[in-house]
This record gives sequence, structure tokens and C-alpha cells, in this order.
Amino acid sequence: MRGIAVENESTSGIDPERLARLLAVGAENAGPETSDLPDQAMAGLLRARLAGPLPLDGAVVDSLPAILGRPCQELMVLAGRTLGEVLLDPKADPDVIEAIKDYGKALGTRWPEGPEHAVAITIYYGGIAAAMVFHDHKITAHSYEKLGTAFGKLIEKPWMLPEVARLLSKAQDVCRRRMK
Repeated sequence: MRGIAVENESTSGIDPERLARLLAVGAENAGPETSDLPDQAMAGLLRARLAGPLPLDGAVVDSLPAILGRPCQELMVLAGRTLGEVLLDPKADPDVIEAIKDYGKALGTRWPEGPEHAVAITIYYGGIAAAMVFHDHKITAHSYEKLGTAFGKLIEKPWMLPEVARLLSKAQDVCRRRMK
């Protein structure tokens, strides 16, 4: 995918999941603030998470009842695609986008603070943004005002990936129009 895949030159050939685990271990003692982790490392952590597949573990499977009721052929669309590819795809199935949002929420619960939490929140709000931008559908009870503020805060993070920032910016524009 354009700009989401982890480049081997910058990661010494470490696969994205292992890189995410290494960054998380290194960040455990960094405290709750993401500012304790260098921006480049935060961007790498987000890039690594987005470069991985949408995991179909128990927590995610529980959040996919609508998708799991479909024929297996429809699920094959996800095969070989990364979480980032699906998140940034205007043609992604709305149910899959909602599952990505739920996945981000579950990750945020697993890591209630620190760099992994920031990545989880980015995935959560990225799913909400994708549903708003690509499908004109709000998949949260949060107000447009609160969403616009959250998108704005994430866009300003120096570690935010450009592709994700563009999606969040478009969603922020949707919020502004809806608040008028």
C-alpha cells in the first residue's frame, strides 16, 4: 500500500508485528504520554499496526456478527489486505470499517495508556472517519462537535501518517458541515 507498508531499509527487515511488539516493550517504561516516545518511533508503531492484517481473534470475531453471517466468498476480499489498506479504501465494506473501529476500541481497552493506546485511538477514530467520508454514515454516538475536535487533535500529532491525517481531515470537514 502507498506509504503504509513498513520499509525494510528502516526496520532492518523486521516484520511489522514484531516491530510493534518491540516498540511496545520499549515504550512500557516511557509513561503514559506519547511525547516520551520519539515521533519517528510513534509513526513506526502506527505504520506497523496498519501494515498488519485485521486480526480475526475472539474479540474481533465477536464484533463481526453481520460479516460472519455472509458467505465465505465475501470475506475473501479481506485476504491479503492490511488493516491500513482496508481503512483507507473508499470501497471497503461498511461492516468491515465498523469492525476496524471496534478493533481500535478493543485495543484501547487492552492498552489504557501510552503509545499503544495512542495507536489504538487512531485506529478507532480512523474507522469512524472512514465510515463518514466513504459511506456518509456515522458509526458512533459521539457528537459531530466531539468528533471534529478528536480528529483535529489527531491530525496535529507530529507522528500522524499523512494518509491517515488526510482521512481524518476529510472527516473533520464532514463534521463542520454537519454542525452548521
